[in-house]
Amino acid sequence: MSQTPPFDDSLRTGFADIDEQHRYFLDMLGELVQRIEAGQHRQGVLDAFQGMRAYAEGHFADEEALLARLGYPDMEAHQRLHATFTDMVRELEGRMGEGPGLLSLETLEFLGAWFIGHIRNEDQRFAAYARRG
Repeated sequence: MSQTPPFDDSLRTGFADIDEQHRYFLDMLGELVQRIEAGQHRQGVLDAFQGMRAYAEGHFADEEALLARLGYPDMEAHQRLHATFTDMVRELEGRMGEGPGLLSLETLEFLGAWFIGHIRNEDQRFAAYARRG
């Protein structure tokens, strides 16, 4: 059985709202994995995936608003990373319409790993910047 990485202290930014959004996104990813493992293809998976994508986009907007308030100097690069993830997820969503089995557990593991890596690297960078400020 595949698992999404757990939310742990290495993912905490110190911004409660952002941390809660990260935890919730990982929970949504875990739910999507469970739906695929349970054989819920097509509409159930597509609905969960669309919800996850919309949530990620809202989270990125919230995070970028925080970066703007902080005056974070690497905000543009951070926004580009968010845009890359969003584009990748939208492309996957479009391909899901082509067939029920096109969203694999490996793909979800990749998305989870990208998200975790982004939090541990990029988000921790802005959190450190905020603590210095």
